Amino acid sequence: MKRFNRIFQMWGILASMLAIVLAVSAATYAWFSTNQNVATDKASARSGTDSLELQISQTGSGGFQGTDETAIVQVNAASATQLMPVSTADLNTFVYNSVSVNNMASSFQVVEGENYYYHGRIYLRAVMEGNEGGGRMALYLDQDSSVGGNLAQAEAGQLLNAARLGLTFDGGSPVIFSLSDTQNAQEDQIRNTVLDGVLLEGNQVLKTSGGTITAADDPAIPMADRTIIVNDTTVTLPEKPLMYMTLGQIYTVDIYFYIEGCDPDCSDSISYDEADLHLAFYGILEE
Repeated sequence: MKRFNRIFQMWGILASMLAIVLAVSAATYAWFSTNQNVATDKASARSGTDSLELQISQTGSGGFQGTDETAIVQVNAASATQLMPVSTADLNTFVYNSVSVNNMASSFQVVEGENYYYHGRIYLRAVMEGNEGGGRMALYLDQDSSVGGNLAQAEAGQLLNAARLGLTFDGGSPVIFSLSDTQNAQEDQIRNTVLDGVLLEGNQVLKTSGGTITAADDPAIPMADRTIIVNDTTVTLPEKPLMYMTLGQIYTVDIYFYIEGCDPDCSDSISYDEADLHLAFYGILEE
């Protein structure tokens, strides 16, 4: 009986130690514990001239409308309330941390089935009265609050510091945006992405090529680089548009919202944060 008690007590101690280890592991860093509620449900559009109309649709086969909002339709099955950290340089393939050692993310796999990140879709078309084809329109982001153009707002915490917005048009080259101009406080940042024994820099992400995962420069740019500013009498254009649209042609816009695991701001400080994303576009006819 005494021997049984000692064994029972030993298992009790081991169970307590395991509980402590699990509790410590729960307070982990980048890549492990992010879990957000994200609303990415609205898109709107407007143009700079009365004769030009930038239209949006949920389906691409009809229902195009100008000025009013339309819903962004999610096309993947990932839960928008449980986004986990991933990394990508091109929006084609994403990787995630599968094994961590001593709080260092050091083993990675390709994301299957578009898990862990949000993928939505809308359709755009530019039309002009009296135009039967030809001509093109420059497309920009629009942050005018009067049309709901606050692209991203965090309800609490610092989620947007590590978040990314990715856009592709008809499957073309991606445009990836950082959603915040600020960074977490230094004590809330962490660099713990290790690839082939090398600690990645804070401005690096992961990409895949031929099944091999390698480091790449973070392609994210500030939203201001593609955002138009409209005042009462002036229109300020960024250096480049998002794309040029041929009038009358329908364009598929794929929208990605994800947490960049390699970003030093991807830490426990953003766990369980919430964010809303509202896309607004602005079109200007090319002379």
